[in-house]
Amino acid sequence: MPNTNLNQIKQMLETDIEDSLLTKILFDTTRYFDKQLTAIYKREQKNNNRIFNTIERKALRNYFYYGNEEILLAYDIQSFPTINYTLDDIDMVCKDIIARLKTYDSNQILNSIKQKYINIQNHNISTVSFKDEWMKYYESKRQKLFDYSSIILKINQEDFKNHDYNNQYIFNLIASLYNKLENYRYMFLVFDGQIFDKNNNDITWKTVYQTTLYAENFIQYQNKYYPFKKKNQIKVLQDFINNRFPNNPSANIAEKFYEGISTGYKFEDCFIEKNQNTIIVTLKKIYHDETAVPCPSCMSTHQAKNSYPEMFLRSFECLNPNCQDRSKSGRGKRFDEYSVYRNFKLEENNNNNKITNELYGLWRRDIFNENANWLEMILKYYTWGEEKILTYNIIDHDRILYNRNVFSLQDEQFTLPEKYSKTYSDLPIVQLFTKIFNLIDKTIGRKKIGSTISINYGNSSLEIKRLLPNQVGTAITSPPYYNAREYSQWKNLLLYLIDMMINATAVYNTLTDNANYLYNIGDIVGEDNIYITSQMSNRRLPLGFLSCMIFEIIGFNLVENIIWDKGEVQSKRNSTVNLFSGYVKCINCYEHIFVFNKNGHGSNHKNIAEINPVFKINSKGENIYNHTAPYPIKLVNLVSPYLQKDKYLLDPFLGSGTTLLWCKQNNKLGIGYEINENYYNLANKNLKKEDE
Repeated sequence: MPNTNLNQIKQMLETDIEDSLLTKILFDTTRYFDKQLTAIYKREQKNNNRIFNTIERKALRNYFYYGNEEILLAYDIQSFPTINYTLDDIDMVCKDIIARLKTYDSNQILNSIKQKYINIQNHNISTVSFKDEWMKYYESKRQKLFDYSSIILKINQEDFKNHDYNNQYIFNLIASLYNKLENYRYMFLVFDGQIFDKNNNDITWKTVYQTTLYAENFIQYQNKYYPFKKKNQIKVLQDFINNRFPNNPSANIAEKFYEGISTGYKFEDCFIEKNQNTIIVTLKKIYHDETAVPCPSCMSTHQAKNSYPEMFLRSFECLNPNCQDRSKSGRGKRFDEYSVYRNFKLEENNNNNKITNELYGLWRRDIFNENANWLEMILKYYTWGEEKILTYNIIDHDRILYNRNVFSLQDEQFTLPEKYSKTYSDLPIVQLFTKIFNLIDKTIGRKKIGSTISINYGNSSLEIKRLLPNQVGTAITSPPYYNAREYSQWKNLLLYLIDMMINATAVYNTLTDNANYLYNIGDIVGEDNIYITSQMSNRRLPLGFLSCMIFEIIGFNLVENIIWDKGEVQSKRNSTVNLFSGYVKCINCYEHIFVFNKNGHGSNHKNIAEINPVFKINSKGENIYNHTAPYPIKLVNLVSPYLQKDKYLLDPFLGSGTTLLWCKQNNKLGIGYEINENYYNLANKNLKKEDE
């Protein structure tokens, strides 16, 4: 019996399409069976003992809906089911299409259906691809604008010494090579071995964090960028400054900072060798490019500028009415340049771009084994075969490595500028926090600590200032993470850093000379909201390096970074079915424990602490610890070498009371502050349990 709804759709199409074929096209268009298809992928992967990547899944999806034995042969798959539907399914999908035709642009939906039919008639529904044509466009653009697809700079003590112990040469390299690097690609800073200044002080991590912050901020973007609501951002920052420092003049501080958008490279990750002998900072270039990018599904440049998946990364929506790759509501194909390139490179299925299970196993985490081949990882994970890679201090002459064309900067007749206009201290973010520090009240109190274990309810930024100096000999804490918990929310990252600076200044002033402060913090993924208050600003936030910046402005010296290796983290954040270049990222498995010294320098330790985190969630998903982010008591053991005799250990963000619990167990003097009443009560409860 003919389906009246199906006939209605056929009449609107004004094309005579056989009923069963039209039904399949409608199922395909609405993705009616796609949830079922996901379960089929899992089952067939198990049957075939393999993982289907994105391209294979796309091909198998076409086979599922339309059937074509050539697909199975092309991907060496023994069998795969095809669509199986009922009359009720047909009725449901037809009603869905008719409803969408009334709600959305009917012409776009109908044209998309017609184009699918034309492709089927031309026997190319499963094989149509504009890969070669699109890649030709891309290669032409790349050759005109850029010299290299990746840049790898290795910094070591010899190199540092040859440049008169001045890290400005690293900044000059970063700035001078920026325009030579392809957009949406990576620069890697490889710090090989420890870096010492002229006085033999270990400044490895100081060099790492300053170089990273320089790379993120050395360009001032002055052009119009409509998502940046400049006046609003100035007001948010200035109001916050005025609130925190009502008695200090602070006019125009926010306005000065927001004269432009500080940009450059975007921090992506920091890989650390187990002995800390090699540290690799990964940076991504995203230059604001509004140039039209051909649609990968039809090569049309009839498009709308859609949105920014992240700041400066422009995406597009195809407006070609005959493009078959439209959504079920008639929306055009949405894409950005880098994702299209990456997808077509995956479609090539080139062995030179495949990542072996062995390599993936070695680099699953961002702490790597001693003497691991980091150059292989960089080239395989982040670049593609036949691309041009520039290196500095790594190879002695140009060569082919892993089918990549690897060049030496020394052979490229590149002359490093003797001076570059911007220094680290010139960065707007450094200047901003230097001004903020000058506003902070540095009053010294006269209050004596009255007990061996002193637990206090209140704002430690205010309360610590009341302490009489020379009582606290060491500090340790894990501060509230920016917007990571319900009790720690700020409108943007700058405001968080201002509050952390106020607190760290209070701690600095109460510490004895040559005291140490162990500061545990991890780099989180979140929206910084500094320029753009939306998902566009979501990224990996270098909270650790930004904390180092504010601590050293205060007067602390960064003398050590103990890496807290949390072990095999159970995370799916960076998982992918595509073990190919451009798709695989390592899982973050560590946090920093920076050791800051007041007025002095520490020993040249390179420490990694392997300590499991607190498992606070039980099998029922309940938080049995009653705190969202407790740290393990073993972590407090790390403070032992830094304690001063007969002086207090201070924790300004006490949380559940772990630091004071450790003090009680080890007969040490301890003082802590907690602003959250529930956590203060929890800390008291935990300490009382110790007495039972």
